[in-house]
Amino acid sequence: MQVMTFVLFWQFAFPQHAMAQEITPSQAEQPDLAFMVPADEQVEPAVPVALKVEKAIPPKPKYKVKKSLTVVMTAYSSTRAQTDSDPFTTASGEKVRDGVIAMNRVPFGTKIRIPEEYGDKVFVVKDRMSARYGKTRGDIWMKSYKEAKQWGVKRVRVEILES
Repeated sequence: MQVMTFVLFWQFAFPQHAMAQEITPSQAEQPDLAFMVPADEQVEPAVPVALKVEKAIPPKPKYKVKKSLTVVMTAYSSTRAQTDSDPFTTASGEKVRDGVIAMNRVPFGTKIRIPEEYGDKVFVVKDRMSARYGKTRGDIWMKSYKEAKQWGVKRVRVEILES
């Protein structure tokens, strides 16, 4: 046991340095290992073939505009001051996410576009606003209070889409 302890101490106290041979570019290439395989079993290396993989991108669904109207649109974020006791759950029971809108005048799941502000982006009604706002307003969920504040209050044309 004493010998092992001494050897271990010696290795840590006086480390031995090994020098590695520098590899030149010609040495770095694949070595010729043909001598290890019998001549009748040697084959040429396979030439890699690039496969072209195409992802099928489903076309965007085309929605017909059922109704177009002008509403006052505000924005909200998941802060306690702007929501109820569970700021990350909508009135429909789903979690908030980009594309969620609160509106009282249409059923949950209704698809809405705001073309002047968001082009072809489709929002889905998943939340409700306070009853005091009635049916003439909408509220877009945004990731941050700063974004919601920046949106402010706007009168916008919305398109209610057929599903």
